[in-house]
Amino acid sequence: MPTQINEIHMIYSLNTQEAAPSISKHGPNPSHTPANLRVLVLDEEIPYPPNAGKRIRTWNLLRYLAKRHSITLLCYGCPTDPAATALQNAGISLRFVEPREILSSWRLYLSLFANLFSPYPFSVTKHYSSRFKKKLDALLEYESWDLIHCEWTPYARFIPSDCRLPVLISAHNIESEILALRARYSRTPIAKVFFWLQEWKMRRFERESLRRASGVASVAKNDFEVMRSWGVESISLVPNGVDLPAYSANQDAEHDDEILMLGSLDWYPNADSLNYFIQEIFPIVRERRPGAKLRIVGRRPPQSLKKRCSKIPGVDFVGEVGHVNDYLARATIVVVPLRIGGGSRLKILEALAAGKAVVSTSIGAAGLELVSGEHLIIADSPSEFAASVERLLASSEERHQLAAQGRLQVKQRYGWPEIAKLLENAWYQVSQKATSVIRGFGLRP
Repeated sequence: MPTQINEIHMIYSLNTQEAAPSISKHGPNPSHTPANLRVLVLDEEIPYPPNAGKRIRTWNLLRYLAKRHSITLLCYGCPTDPAATALQNAGISLRFVEPREILSSWRLYLSLFANLFSPYPFSVTKHYSSRFKKKLDALLEYESWDLIHCEWTPYARFIPSDCRLPVLISAHNIESEILALRARYSRTPIAKVFFWLQEWKMRRFERESLRRASGVASVAKNDFEVMRSWGVESISLVPNGVDLPAYSANQDAEHDDEILMLGSLDWYPNADSLNYFIQEIFPIVRERRPGAKLRIVGRRPPQSLKKRCSKIPGVDFVGEVGHVNDYLARATIVVVPLRIGGGSRLKILEALAAGKAVVSTSIGAAGLELVSGEHLIIADSPSEFAASVERLLASSEERHQLAAQGRLQVKQRYGWPEIAKLLENAWYQVSQKATSVIRGFGLRP
């Protein structure tokens, strides 16, 4: 049995100055003008250093909005964490809850089994704790806020049923769609059944939470349409972005036949995309261009993944690095062969900002205002993907033209200051719903 459910274990084991108090009694604070909101943000961790997609988005949006608003972040963590200093220097106040216990293998299996009898999906129960709930209740009772911002859909479970503050949920993905794809690509019957059940629970939780929120920030247009079909009324499109000044296009640093894959390797969809590329795509590329090299850069790589990849000819497994800029600069092209995912891909925006040609699957490029053949290449079958990689490796003219057009598109549409204004507008909209009663965020057992 442990070998049969190892696939289920993997996805969950791979991931995861205080203001003076004033009385609010769960109600909005009328003393602040629309230009200065007091926002309580709920999230899983300190979003620093910005070395993963969700952290990059959260850090950049909050640091820009903290220049005009009073932001307090409630998350799991410790005051002594060096990352706390970066947020405090950006003007963001922090309130901490003791970090969650890391489950050992047998306790994780037990929790997964127990979750079969819970109305909540595992990714919601995994992040829930009475300590976090008590801390939030105290903040709502004794301090004054204009709105609550849930920086991840599972954290909507913490919102009290009698909360009279407007609530905005930032939906980084349609989480149930990711679970559905996870079930589709699972290799064992037990894993398929487990993830289909998780998808059903998550879809139910998401629909209820998003429909009852005062507003929702959607990362991608396709996610926006799904939410609209669920009956979610107040949705703002707040796409991902890129820190443009941090990247520059330097064709002189480019090496020949060097393919780069970027991504957090403790996130299952990235591990799946890497396996997909090295098993089904890279062998075709190597057959046609024997000198082609694949360089893999990403945080928290499992040792088993690193060991296996290091045995493959033409693969250089780098793992976690301080900065990816040097690896981007020397890459010939960047590949994003995702089969599982939602939202939109920051790694594509970063690659284009660095002046690199990108080959991606449709899922990898979903949610971005990019046109295949103009800003990047989209290819979904292994043979088509390999042919696109081979063609760009062979033609400097085509890849440089593609990269230039992609970089221009990113500069025009995906700077963080402009995107932060979109989230700010969403805050203003939901703060005007101060008389609304937000009820029923938790599902009834």
